[in-house]
Parts: sequence; C-alpha cells; structure tokens
Amino acid sequence: MDQKLDFSILKTLTQLPGVSGREDAVRQELAKHLAPVAQNIRTDALGNLLAYIPGTTDKNIILCAHMDEVGLMVKYISDEGFLSFVPVGGIDPRTLLAQRVHVHTRRGVFPGVIGTKPAHITSDAERARAVAMGELFIDIGFSGQEALKRVELGDFVTLDRPFIEFGKGRFCAKAFDNRAGCFCLLEAVKRIKKPLYGVHIVFSSQEEVGLRGAGTAAFGLDADLALAIDTTGAADIPLCHPQDYLVCLGQGVAISAIDSTTITPAWLFEGLKRLCRNENIAYQVRIAPRGGNDAGALHRSKSGIASCALSIPTRNIHSNVEVVDRQDIVSATDLLCAVLEKGVSRRG
Repeated sequence: MDQKLDFSILKTLTQLPGVSGREDAVRQELAKHLAPVAQNIRTDALGNLLAYIPGTTDKNIILCAHMDEVGLMVKYISDEGFLSFVPVGGIDPRTLLAQRVHVHTRRGVFPGVIGTKPAHITSDAERARAVAMGELFIDIGFSGQEALKRVELGDFVTLDRPFIEFGKGRFCAKAFDNRAGCFCLLEAVKRIKKPLYGVHIVFSSQEEVGLRGAGTAAFGLDADLALAIDTTGAADIPLCHPQDYLVCLGQGVAISAIDSTTITPAWLFEGLKRLCRNENIAYQVRIAPRGGNDAGALHRSKSGIASCALSIPTRNIHSNVEVVDRQDIVSATDLLCAVLEKGVSRRG
C-alpha cells in the first residue's frame, strides 16, 4: 500500500527547519498540502496549524502531530567568534560532537560545526568521561566581530543531515521526530474523502518543550476522542536487552498502553488493536516507563478526552541520524485511515 504514500513529501518535511517555537517553514509546507482537502485552515497564537474536515456522523476526533524538532539556541558569542548554546528540547550531548549545523539568523542561514577541546590536549580523566553540553561550541568560520555582525543571542540552530534511504526500506534523516507523524496524518486525511468522524487536524507546536501547543489547541475544540501521532524510541540495537526494546523497527505502528503522561483507556486501546487485526495492519504495543507525547496534553483538555498515542518506531531519536522503517510509516497511515473509515468501537 505504500505506493499511495508520496515519500518525497516526507523528505521535504525532514529537511525544513522547525525548532520548538520556530515551526514556520514546516507549518507553511503542511498548510499548502492541506488546502485541497480541509477547511477552516488557520494558525493560533502558539503557532499550531489547525484545520477541519466534516464527517458523516456527529462524532469528532482530534488527530494531532507535532511539527517541532529538537535543536539549539545561541546563548553567548566569544571574542573569537565561537557560539555557546543551550538545548531546545531533550538532546544527548554525546550525539552533538563533530556534527554540522545551520545557524538561523535575521541575516541568513550560516553553516557551522560543533567542536570541543581536542583529544590530544585533554587529560586521561577528561577523555574517560562523556563531553558535557557546556563544553561544546559552534564554529561558523568568522572572527568575533564578524560573528557579531551576523549572529545574535537567541538565534536558533538546527542539526544538518540529508535524507537518505538505505538498507531494506530504511530512511535516515534529522527530524523524523515528528515529521514522520505529520506525514502520516497528512497522507491519511488526503486519502479518506468522507471520514466517519469530523476531523480536527492539529499540527502542534512546542511539543518537545512540554506539550505546549497541543494543550491550547485541544482546549478550543470539542472532540469525542483524540489520537497523537508521533515517533518513539526503538532500542532494538546492540547493548540493549529485548525486555528494554519498547518497540522494534519494521514490526508496525506502536499503540501506547502507558507512558509517563498517559494511560490509554481500555476500550480505546483494545479497539485500536482490534481494528488492526481486522484490517490486517501490523502493530505492536508500546509500554514506556519514560517519555510522553501530545496525548498527555490532549487527554486532560476541558473535562477530558479519551486519547491514545500511535507511534512510529525510531532509532537514534533526538539526533540527526534518526532511522525509521518504511513499513512502520505505512502501518501508521493505514491505521489512521481505518479509524477514519470504520471508527473505533467500544466492544467486539
């Protein structure tokens, strides 16, 4: 079924800059694709992109995918022109060393590289520990005065890595978290012309810094249930034990039972699994002791909305070499389509 999915759109989405609070380019691209299929397309005060598609019943659903990616913000410019930074969202500093970045400023986008004190002049103790975030800097190739003419405190920085396909149906790029979820939501609403539910489409802002956009967006909407489409860390790699995998690449969309922000209602959890079985959609169950997603904000809106996260397994999450599997994206899209066509029943 993946022939129906235009993966060139996914490639475009991953390459756009969209650090939390600066999702403008991603929002504009998604709005362009929504225009032919949705109505009442608008942007709210927090930068969420909202739209609506009427359904054939009086029931409404929120489908939410966050637009933002993790990144960095410039906090200091040295006399020599090196940039110090703070993370925007959760980034492991071990993934940043020796990486290329883009510094986004009012005067343009400047390439840079992340460095630290070189190994040949560090002590044995320094080499024996992981590099801390405060020990990293960005070199943009300009002297101090030249850097000050181009870069300002508060400028955002995105990781730099091209989209590639490798192995058997695997994709690698930055920002699959959560452009992959945005892509699945977009493809589902393009495919289903007359959904059962009225569909409140929410491409949310600032998920990576506290689920901020989804909470405000849901407060202004009336819905009977909500699904957050996101990525989740896949630990099916060396040095991790099978009981710690959470999810695996290539085994289908992950239906969340529990994470640190949400416990899925039993009827919704069972109904989604039953829908997958009935429609022959590959799925796996996500039980996460840590981590959350926009479902954590959606389910607490107003008097409460029955909510669940549908996740795409992702290796190396929150880095510039995130890896996803084509078939998991297909499964996630197929499940969204099945929900819109068939609905989620409370019993078998």
